[in-house]
Amino acid sequence: MYALKCKKEFDMQLEIPEFSIRYSNILQSKKKNIVYIKDVFDNSTFRYRTYNVMEAMESSDKYYVTCFLISELYSIYNILDKIDLVILQRAKWSFELESFIRVLRELNIKIIYDMDDLIYHTKYVPKYLNSIGDYREFAMDSFFALSKRYEMITSISDGFIVTTQSLKRHIESDFNKPVWILSNFLNLEQEEESKKIVQMKENMDKDDKFVIGYFSGSNSHQRDLEIVESAIVKLMEKYDNIYLKIVGFMNLSDRFQEWKKKGRIIFDKFVPYQELQYKIGSVDVNIIPLQKHEFNECKSELKYFEASIVDTISVATNNEVYSGIIEDDVDGYLSGEMDWYEKLEYIYLNYDKMDKIRKNAKEKCYWNYGNENMKEKITNLYDEIIESIGEEL
Repeated sequence: MYALKCKKEFDMQLEIPEFSIRYSNILQSKKKNIVYIKDVFDNSTFRYRTYNVMEAMESSDKYYVTCFLISELYSIYNILDKIDLVILQRAKWSFELESFIRVLRELNIKIIYDMDDLIYHTKYVPKYLNSIGDYREFAMDSFFALSKRYEMITSISDGFIVTTQSLKRHIESDFNKPVWILSNFLNLEQEEESKKIVQMKENMDKDDKFVIGYFSGSNSHQRDLEIVESAIVKLMEKYDNIYLKIVGFMNLSDRFQEWKKKGRIIFDKFVPYQELQYKIGSVDVNIIPLQKHEFNECKSELKYFEASIVDTISVATNNEVYSGIIEDDVDGYLSGEMDWYEKLEYIYLNYDKMDKIRKNAKEKCYWNYGNENMKEKITNLYDEIIESIGEEL
């Protein structure tokens, strides 16, 4: 384990320009204007799907990309003639949004829906609840209501942007509308802190602890962690210096509770995404266990690229998403459900011989997910959407 310390204090909130700035930039823009609409500027899906896009396109000569909240919609009605394309980023139905969409239709402004999860239709909710093992009345009411609000908007959109090939296939089947893929990717702040982390690691020695990191610490991932539980327990029984670190909160099984009492399972709190890179960089291996079902097949590969750019090796479940990006024993490791012990022990025993694995993973992830490489991809994406769904704008 590396004793990394983040020297800067970060805020959980994203730095979004004030409304007046976003408004005036639309008015003054000489480019094609792409506007994202969102319920809340959150630090998760909005960050990956909109904030990072805005950052990547900041120097674009062709497109100006900005965002507005649903609560701000009534204030932008008088500049709709300046907007070329609206992208609803996982926006839920509301009276305000329904009215806004009606006006967009009258003005023949096309609407794209950006979705990063398989919860846009009520028919998927029972499978989702079963996959996370949550059968409470409150959970059922909440998820059915949420997915219905998504469904009411997705069903009337002109097309979709999604994160994975699997999600693309589902939406094409459900709606028979055009779907484009834009993978999640890094932002500049993540990259800046990660480069600092790599340099820090190069100039320090790790201690004797070998720490397995799990960075999906919430109860919705309880069953995912169960996949690797037996392997981790077996490793901790065999090697006294192996630890498990979980960032977030999760109810542990009885077997894991015993090891927590012994101090071998460590919990850490949720932190801003920049600081999270230090947490990921401090562990020796990053695990990405996933149940094999259609929801996880639609998840993106962000857990891999966030770890790779801080020189942390990843072991991921061998599913469609991760087998499509990780080459086993070249730039990471893929594991079947019964292979976790062997994969993790191999990394433990050969940790000092894996510089090439780390280097390959980092280079691949900067090439595929680096912020500076995304402008051309996003520009081509917008070009294709505009050409496909309507007249040249």
